[in-house]
Amino acid sequence: MRTLGKRSVASFLTSLLNAAWYVVALALTLATCLVLLFPFINVPNMKVTIPASFSVDSRMHHLTAPSLGIGEAQSQEVRIGGVPGFGFGTGDAGPDAQLRVRGSLRFPTQSRAFFAGNAVLFIARLALVLWVLGQLRAVFRTLRDGRPFVPANATRIRWIGIAVIVIEFARSAIVFFENYYVLNHFSADGLRFDAWPDLSVFAIVHGLIILVIAEVFSAGTRLDEEQSLTV
Repeated sequence: MRTLGKRSVASFLTSLLNAAWYVVALALTLATCLVLLFPFINVPNMKVTIPASFSVDSRMHHLTAPSLGIGEAQSQEVRIGGVPGFGFGTGDAGPDAQLRVRGSLRFPTQSRAFFAGNAVLFIARLALVLWVLGQLRAVFRTLRDGRPFVPANATRIRWIGIAVIVIEFARSAIVFFENYYVLNHFSADGLRFDAWPDLSVFAIVHGLIILVIAEVFSAGTRLDEEQSLTV
């Protein structure tokens, strides 16, 4: 009964992965077709959205709550899910305090090469996601069939862990160069654009954890093979 329940969960997760794979595959196909047709069509008012990072003087943002006995609160940097944003905290933030903010900048562009370059990067990201989903589908199929410790699974999981780390470094590099583009081409009153790689340590740690899981699967595969030979 317990084995049947495990297989039901594996079948459900496999179905979700299959659905996600087809959705990403459809998005990748549409994006690729648009890029291939892009040189032959005229797109008026082309707009592109890229990541942007900037800082402002935290003393410019004040928050008061007289009914709570708070005369003034200084704005400060906070992180929600690893993403910096606006926040407030009581107390003096210091005379030179700066508030760093990450977001996105959407603007019209006449450069077809810049637009196409960002589209190609988007397609590359979709292709990597599709490949990772394909590896996960193969792993969960073996779980559904009740034979998780096959030699191929350790290799698949190892490649997924490597892909997670590589994708994070690539994402960080893209964010840095996009920030650098904004820094050199845009200006705004009261804002100071900057360029930071924004490398997520958590993503790297997750990739390393997946690599450890791959080694566990590899050891489990060897034990399963030895047991089969013994029997």
